[in-house]
Amino acid sequence: MNNSSVNNKGFNVLKLILAINFNASVIFLLIVGVISAMGSTLFFDDQNELYGPMAGNLRLMLIYLCLTELAVYSFCRFGDNYQGLLILGAFLLILMVSIEFYGTINQVPIDDNYPRFFLYLGLSHIGYGALPSANKA
Repeated sequence: MNNSSVNNKGFNVLKLILAINFNASVIFLLIVGVISAMGSTLFFDDQNELYGPMAGNLRLMLIYLCLTELAVYSFCRFGDNYQGLLILGAFLLILMVSIEFYGTINQVPIDDNYPRFFLYLGLSHIGYGALPSANKA
């Protein structure tokens, strides 16, 4: 068996796994965003001691993130340019740190699941966004 065909098959399997994982992460983001926006604490335990304008900030952030995701995903899919996913993935990783900073500055308790959620989303986007670059190499 040719060494090149084994490498090709391995690369194709990796591409398939990354594509499935990426699409699952997009669907997961949309589900989490909608369920959290409806007030459920299934994924994130938003603390009840928040009142007024602060009460919905994190939920609203998830809705904006869902809309951004749909826009970037559509742009990348229809334009066949996946660099936007790399940028969005980096943004999601930065958001992982930013949400902790937000909680500290505003003295708001942040659920521990937010950083894990953004880590998964960010790595999924970067992995899938890097595929076309790896394919060219």
